[in-house]
Amino acid sequence: MKSSLKKIKDCKVRLTVEVEAERVENRYKEVLRDFQKAANLPGFRGGKAPVDMVEKRYAKEAEDETLKALIPEAYHQCVVEAKLTPVTLPSISDVKFVRGQKLTFAAEFDQEPEFKLKDYKGIKIRKVSAEVETDDVQKGIQSLVESRAELMPIALSRPVQKGDFLVSDIEVYQDGKYTPGKKGVLLYAEPNPEDDFFDKVIGANVDEVREISADVSAADKAKGIVGRRPFYKVWIRAIKEKKLPELDEAFAKSFGMESVEALHEAVRKDLARHKAGESQSKMKEELFSKLLELAEFTVPDTLVAKQAERLLDQARRRYQQMGAPEDRFEAEAEGMKDEIQAKAVEQVKLYFILQKVAELEGIGEDEMELEQRLSALAEESKRPMEEVRRVFEDDLRESMREKKTVDFLLANAKFEETDKS
Repeated sequence: MKSSLKKIKDCKVRLTVEVEAERVENRYKEVLRDFQKAANLPGFRGGKAPVDMVEKRYAKEAEDETLKALIPEAYHQCVVEAKLTPVTLPSISDVKFVRGQKLTFAAEFDQEPEFKLKDYKGIKIRKVSAEVETDDVQKGIQSLVESRAELMPIALSRPVQKGDFLVSDIEVYQDGKYTPGKKGVLLYAEPNPEDDFFDKVIGANVDEVREISADVSAADKAKGIVGRRPFYKVWIRAIKEKKLPELDEAFAKSFGMESVEALHEAVRKDLARHKAGESQSKMKEELFSKLLELAEFTVPDTLVAKQAERLLDQARRRYQQMGAPEDRFEAEAEGMKDEIQAKAVEQVKLYFILQKVAELEGIGEDEMELEQRLSALAEESKRPMEEVRRVFEDDLRESMREKKTVDFLLANAKFEETDKS
């Protein structure tokens, strides 16, 4: 068997394969014998018809089956012998098959980009502190206290103060007049550069009305809403203030802790886990950025297109989760394409760089850990182990190898101390 390789463009190549006539004929005869065993021809018992009669009846089908079996076999053999690394399925063309002659065909596919990688050990990375400060714990505790706060009517009648919550009725200025808006709206008295609400309501009493100005969008202006003049009226119907619970044993028990001290420790541990993950994430991000600077090479367009489609689908799901209409996503998706394309190129390039490091360092997945994770997936999904292995094993192997590679790179990085963050 002969083969020749021609580079078409970047990572795309064309492999021309030639299979000797003898091998083709032998495979054709094997296929024909299989047809003979299953053939039911008039005047003969099943599987007993003469091979020449079977061939006359099923010649076209036998030739097709011969090609179906021989082309993938020959392709894979040539790939292995030439030590090629395809990353996409081959597109088969120019098939020439005549009985008694050699079989020839061409296979076009993308293969792994060729590039050299050095200096991947000792990459300088800023060390992001994961230390939990006392102030961090106090802020965490305060956040829990705030989460259990209640809005209560003020005990004594008084004007609005900073930090109050106002139960309000609103009218909007539109088409040259005020029109009814919403009732019972809860507003918070805090400074806002977009309008003069804070300045106008501070000092107001219950049942007073104040006119508030604000900037508005071009779309609202087109509807007759004018900014920086009276924009809406606010009737103050009630003033409420936030009442925080006491930080005591009862409060701690409401979170499943036996004491305030135990609650502090739980918050500290939770913050430590969060900051450790955040620290690792930031350092990985810098590592990836510097890895991308180590080598210049072109990645397969096919893989980039697939990754870009995945990123676009992820963006679509985020819009759906936010409750945004599909037409809004479609309208904004066009503006995302350049950014998504660039990100897809980076992600595919990073994939090959990590693969190269794993290859150079002999990094592989742990078979025992792999089996444990497959078993856990089978148990969790209530699916047969064989099915779980078929569906998840390859992706799981790849993700485990990638994680070990990233861990290796971080373990061999040179960390530079920075200010705590």
